[in-house]
Amino acid sequence: MDRRSFLAAGVATVLASPRAIAQMKMDEMPGMDMGHAGHDMGAAPKSAAMLPEGQALRELPLLANEANAPRLFRANLTAEAAMVRFADGLDTPILGYNGMSPGPLIEVTEGDRVEIVFTNQIPEETSTIHWHGMPVPADQDGNPMDPVATGTERTYSFELPEGSAGSYWYHPHPHGKTAEQVYRGLAGAFVVKPKADPIPAEYGDTVLVFTDLRLAADGTMPDNTMVDLMNGRVGDHVLVNGQKNPALSVPFGTKRRFRFYNATNARFLRLSFDGAPMTIIGTDGGLLEAPVAANDVLLSPAERLELIVSFEKPGTVTLNTLDYDRGWMGAG
Repeated sequence: MDRRSFLAAGVATVLASPRAIAQMKMDEMPGMDMGHAGHDMGAAPKSAAMLPEGQALRELPLLANEANAPRLFRANLTAEAAMVRFADGLDTPILGYNGMSPGPLIEVTEGDRVEIVFTNQIPEETSTIHWHGMPVPADQDGNPMDPVATGTERTYSFELPEGSAGSYWYHPHPHGKTAEQVYRGLAGAFVVKPKADPIPAEYGDTVLVFTDLRLAADGTMPDNTMVDLMNGRVGDHVLVNGQKNPALSVPFGTKRRFRFYNATNARFLRLSFDGAPMTIIGTDGGLLEAPVAANDVLLSPAERLELIVSFEKPGTVTLNTLDYDRGWMGAG
C-alpha cells in the first residue's frame, strides 16, 4: 500500500483576547491507499469532491428527554433516509438518526432508566439499535436475531446500574447490513454521566466523533469494492462530528476534556499531540483508577477514549495521526 498523510490537528493560537483557537485538520490517513500496482482489485477512485473546511466545530445536538419523571430518560430515535451536503454544490443521500449523522448525542446519568422508541424507516431494510459496550440485557441490545422491519417500531428499555458511567455509542446491528448502515451514517455517541464526576466541570466535556466518508463525483456514496469486502471500508475524507477540519475556540491556558469516538468501519487512529500534554483518564469501560500520561493513543474501530489536553503554551498544537500497520489482505 502507498502511504497517505493524515493530520488531525488541534491548533491553539494565542490571540489578543483571552481565548485561543483549536483547529482540527483531518486529511487522509497513512496506509489506506487502495491502489495495487499491476492488479485490478476493484479499488474505488479517489473522490474529486471538495468539502468545506475550517468551519466552527458543531456540537452534537442532544436527544431530547421527553419524560417528566426523575431518573427516567424517554426519547424517540428514527433511522431514515436523509439528504446532506458534505461537498459544495452536491447533495449526498445518507442514512441518519432523526435525519442527522452522526446521530443526536444521548446523555443520561448512571442509575437512570432508559426507554427509547426506535422506528425503522429505512426502505426495504431491517435494522436495530445496538448499545455498544453498555451493560444492558441481551434482549434489549438490538442483536441481529431481533430485527425491526421497515415501517415498524420497538421500544428498548433498560436501567443503567451504578458504576456504569462512561463513553458508549449506538449503531445498527442487522445481519449482513451492519457495516453498510454505519458507513451510510447510522452512528451516535451515548454518554453515561456519573452522579459525582471527579473531573472538574471547568474542563468542559467535548465529544468528537471520528467518521470517514467516500464520495463519488456526483456526491453519492459508491458501493463497496472487493478491497472493502476483504479489509473493511475506508473513506477518502475523515470527518469530526460530520465536518472536515473544523475549528474549536478554547480558553488559552486551561485544560480541556475530550471524548474520542472512532466510529469508522475499518480505520485505525493512532494519534499524538505535538506541543500539548495529553493524559488518558478513561477508556471503553469508563474512568481509569489513575490517569495515564501518553505520547500517543491508538483507537481501533468502535473504540473510545477520554483524555485531558492542556493548552498551556502559545502557538500551534497539532494532533498527528502516526503510521500504524494494521495488516492488509490482497496484493499491494
